[in-house]
Amino acid sequence: MIVKFLWYSYFGVYLTFKSISLIKVKYLEKKDPQKAAQYAFKKVREITNHILKISKTNFQVYGEENIPDEPCVFVSNHQAIFDVFAILAPLKNVTGFIAKKEIAKIPLISTWVRAIGSVFIDRSNIKEGIKAINQGAENIKKGYSMVIFPEGTRSLSSTMGTMKKGSLKMAFKSDVAIVPVTVDGTYRVLEVGNKVRGHTIKIIFHKPIQTAGMTKEEQKNLTGIVQGIVEDGLKKLGN
Repeated sequence: MIVKFLWYSYFGVYLTFKSISLIKVKYLEKKDPQKAAQYAFKKVREITNHILKISKTNFQVYGEENIPDEPCVFVSNHQAIFDVFAILAPLKNVTGFIAKKEIAKIPLISTWVRAIGSVFIDRSNIKEGIKAINQGAENIKKGYSMVIFPEGTRSLSSTMGTMKKGSLKMAFKSDVAIVPVTVDGTYRVLEVGNKVRGHTIKIIFHKPIQTAGMTKEEQKNLTGIVQGIVEDGLKKLGN
């Protein structure tokens, strides 16, 4: 076990060291934005894998064959901060997040999050929320996948809250597949108690659901269907 304060201190020092690479990211952004995003994503995955390693996390991935080669929207339950690491680790192509606006204020982390095509959202402002979803759809058209946590907040448990209505609009606007994702065990690593515990994180990438050609009624019902798939995954992982 690692005392949480020491873990955060180490993470800060390590992230600062890795952020030297942001110089190259900024240079590439002026020349070729897509190459910049690809390079940034490569570095973010290096950070992700290192964090999983030092936290002594046992990582189990199911359904990796369901991850599309083309851009898509990953729709996941949200237990803890470590969900981000769990989802990014198996991915090969540039993938950003719909992230809460507060992250935009955190030095270095916000820069890395932006560099991989993420979008910050103010959930308390409907107009800004729509703007963020539209920006996410534009990023998908550029060739990036996106991750969204439709519950809107962390559960800090193996139970799942209700997915918010309208959370899948980004996929509908882009006519791309939705990949339901079930994550379990992340809240036990960092957010329970004062120590970072080595624990098993399990993740399922479910079969993609194609959204192109869906009727309005089918779109309306899809949130409930995706929620059911993710919740069924939690039951399977808990057995």
